Amino acid sequence: MKLIIINQKGGVGKSTVSVNLAYGLAQKDKKTLLIDLDPQAHSTVIYTCEVLRENTVTDLFLDKNSDIKTTIKPALLNGDTINNLFIIPSNIHLAKIPEQIASRTHREKILHNHFKKIENEFDFVLVDCPPTLGVLSANAVFTADLILIPTTYGKYSLDGIADLFELIKDVKENHEYAYKIIRNMFDSRNKQSNQFTEEQLLPYKDNVLNTILRKNEAINQSQMNSEPIFTFDPKSHGSEDFYNLTGEIINYA
Repeated sequence: MKLIIINQKGGVGKSTVSVNLAYGLAQKDKKTLLIDLDPQAHSTVIYTCEVLRENTVTDLFLDKNSDIKTTIKPALLNGDTINNLFIIPSNIHLAKIPEQIASRTHREKILHNHFKKIENEFDFVLVDCPPTLGVLSANAVFTADLILIPTTYGKYSLDGIADLFELIKDVKENHEYAYKIIRNMFDSRNKQSNQFTEEQLLPYKDNVLNTILRKNEAINQSQMNSEPIFTFDPKSHGSEDFYNLTGEIINYA
């Protein structure tokens, strides 16, 4: 199953969800591939020793004949290989790709065509999308089996979601598609904000996941230490929440 984690609004936890969900799936004996499609490379720095200049996701966009297997790296944590987890890394050069492929026909299908070469090799493929709705995100949407949309609890948390659904509709060409909304950074003390967000989500209630990711300082600290919450603080609320999210995704799949 190919899952993408997307929202053009920054600060909603796309990379946090990508990094921790990928690790959770791998720990459940699911062979998992994480693709970092963000030039900021936040997922890459968690699971690689260094940001590479070659054999990255950028190569897949530059050359349709590029061997995707050369870009797949074993995910590392403190220099050790993580069982069942692999990554296609990103780097800042990915930021130039939209203008470099602007004139190419069927440019929204580039990733999908590469993925077809490895479609039977992984249980889950996760794509960490950039905070824009350009050609990189369109590539992710085109190939997605399930679209995961993280949102936070706040007045502007769902700003732009209509634009996101418009992109999805255009790319999927009116075909049916599956999506789920992930509620992130929940703080029980903010009762009014929580109530407002839940009301805003009512039109999408059938597509909201049960798991709620609570606001948790251990999550922030794990990111600063470049490791998933499961290993940084396995007894934290963050670890518990991502354990539940992982189970819910597996059940859905």
